Amino acid sequence: MEQQPSSQPQLLRALGLREGIAIHMGVIIGSGIFIVPATIAGHLHAMGPIMLVWIVAGMLTLFGALTLAELSAVLPQAGGPYVYLSHSFGRLWGFLFSWNDYFINKSGSAAAIAVAFITFLAYFIPEIGPEHAFYKHHWTLFGKDMEFTIGWVQIFAMATIALVTYINVRGVKFGGWVMNIFTSAKVIALVGLILAAFFSGKGSASNFLPWWPENWESGMTAAFGLAMISALWAYDGWIDVTLTAGEFKNPSRNVPMSLFIGTIAVIVLYLSANLAYAYVIPINAMQGSPRIAADVAKTVLGPVGASLVIVGIMCSAFGTTNGMLLGGPRSLYAASADGAFAKSFGKVHPQYRSPYIAIIAMGVWSALLTLSGTYEQIISYVVFGSWGFYAMTALSVIVLRRKMPNAERPYKAWGYPYATLLFVAIAGWFIYNTLVEDTRNAVIGIVLLVASLPFYYYWTKQKDSK
Repeated sequence: MEQQPSSQPQLLRALGLREGIAIHMGVIIGSGIFIVPATIAGHLHAMGPIMLVWIVAGMLTLFGALTLAELSAVLPQAGGPYVYLSHSFGRLWGFLFSWNDYFINKSGSAAAIAVAFITFLAYFIPEIGPEHAFYKHHWTLFGKDMEFTIGWVQIFAMATIALVTYINVRGVKFGGWVMNIFTSAKVIALVGLILAAFFSGKGSASNFLPWWPENWESGMTAAFGLAMISALWAYDGWIDVTLTAGEFKNPSRNVPMSLFIGTIAVIVLYLSANLAYAYVIPINAMQGSPRIAADVAKTVLGPVGASLVIVGIMCSAFGTTNGMLLGGPRSLYAASADGAFAKSFGKVHPQYRSPYIAIIAMGVWSALLTLSGTYEQIISYVVFGSWGFYAMTALSVIVLRRKMPNAERPYKAWGYPYATLLFVAIAGWFIYNTLVEDTRNAVIGIVLLVASLPFYYYWTKQKDSK
């Protein structure tokens, strides 16, 4: 891969281990753990299978993170999976990852989470709630009902995205500082809720019973698979810290340590939160709750407690939105710097040392997506593609050990090759299950990727002709 000429401004190595852990945990812990446990309880009606889902999803995430740790130590460059896939399978696969990650995954997530942030703000200011939209228009796309909406939610969500865009244009050091603050706030809020649930005296261990269903039938296996999708969504974002590897001090140490420490911490928090929720609210009552964390807080702390949890969720949503605009632009920046995308996206701000064109473009695109009711649907389209890239990225460890046998490896993937192959096998099952059970969305995800190919060949031809 080519590097930018030395005469051009370069990315600034300003991030340390603390910022790395904050970015890793801050992107993973969004609104999922505050909401998803109720969805999973609706699929699985016993505490044992519920905990098993979170453990399996957590271990899958950990195996993936440990695999990425080796890759980030061998190739500590901005762009993360773009770099690993390009070295392993060719630049085309790196480009396809960046296209998917930038235009659909990160941008769609930023839009959805910014809207969620304002929706929770409406708990305190009802006048800006989604029911007060100025204009709505419905249409059908690929057989799905879509909606174009303009209201205070969209206006304030756009303002939120504009703010985090400005924060990240100001530089990775400033963006990392913001991640430190909001990750700390969301972790404090979640830990506080867990402790309040267990020590309030308003819960019961009998809520954990029955721990396991009397019979495990085929319907339970299907339900487990559906629950896994929700749990994996709550763990998603575990690759993002590698996107900023080119801006870490001592990246060969700090990026792998961020992946390992942050992932273990998230797994412990998620398992503890699920136990705390069920301790206060029985599983059969939990499944009907759209805001399970707020309901638990209201039970153990009263209306004030619910308000505090809403504030915690808002901190979580804002921090995650900031994380999307911090990490996401680096994937396309790397592709641009390598000649696989428009050259302007590889520019670095002369003062702030940030990939400002890529950041601003993502901010604008994300803001436009807030006007649509389609962003959550868009994300579901690319779940298939995302996990395909996750599997290929894990395989990169095996490929690069063969291609680069003499490369310095300050960190080696734990359990290699068994943990890596287990991750790839489970990811492969997930891809297959999505293709079979949700064929239309999987096919649409593939079509959205294929649509990027003309752009790739145009930009690479432009570069090669020079």
